[in-house]
Amino acid sequence: MPTPPSPPAQRNFNAFGRSARRVTVGAVFEVRRNGHVPAPEAVDEVLAAIGLAPNGRMWDCGACGYDTCRAFAEAAVQGRTTLRSCPPYLSRQTEQAQQQAAVDALTGLASFRVLRDRLGNEVARSKRSGEMFGMLFVDLDNFKQVNDRFGHEAGNEVLKSAAQELGVVVRSTDFAARYGGDEFVVLLVRTGVEGAVGVAEKVRARVEAMGRRLNYPDGLVTASVGVAAFDPAVPEQEDVLVVADRALYRAKAGGRNRVATGDN
Repeated sequence: MPTPPSPPAQRNFNAFGRSARRVTVGAVFEVRRNGHVPAPEAVDEVLAAIGLAPNGRMWDCGACGYDTCRAFAEAAVQGRTTLRSCPPYLSRQTEQAQQQAAVDALTGLASFRVLRDRLGNEVARSKRSGEMFGMLFVDLDNFKQVNDRFGHEAGNEVLKSAAQELGVVVRSTDFAARYGGDEFVVLLVRTGVEGAVGVAEKVRARVEAMGRRLNYPDGLVTASVGVAAFDPAVPEQEDVLVVADRALYRAKAGGRNRVATGDN
């Protein structure tokens, strides 16, 4: 006598049982969105837009709602989020926009971008004319303490006042810019190291007097200044901005509120 056919429910259950026996417990399956996985190149582009943290690694701050930057980038490629949800990306965009601006909004001085262009032009002019030019790299000492003790509005006031002091000292033919944070750079046309040191001492003294005038404790608001000069007669010389920055480090290491050159 033939076996009667199994009911549909029974047949489905038996088929599921045979399939289940072929599946390894704990197996991991790749979940795709609309049948696709994020292209590695597209994920890398998002990560490049975010950039790295100061320690050279991915931020992985979790502020976007994802545990890692890579998880966020994959979600962005899949259209489940956008870079507008990434705080490090937004901060980087703001910083880049500020650098691209021609004038620093807070101090009224030239921006970093304009400084870069002006420095290149000044080097070319110096080589054509054979005349030296000087550079000051100015850093406000203890500026973080001003922010921490008196607030960021007070810090902004100090930055603006320092910029005004630079404007008093430099000539109309010279050039002053905000390099970033509490740092300023001044280009002194047709000026050698000796003349640049004289201007640097005036800047240092005026910033110190400004701090007292604004009623800050003695020694809190001061400036250290690194001095360098570009000499077109010297072949293959080091970048003048690098030399001035190194001189600034010497001034800081020497006790702050002082002027230093690259060789003293």
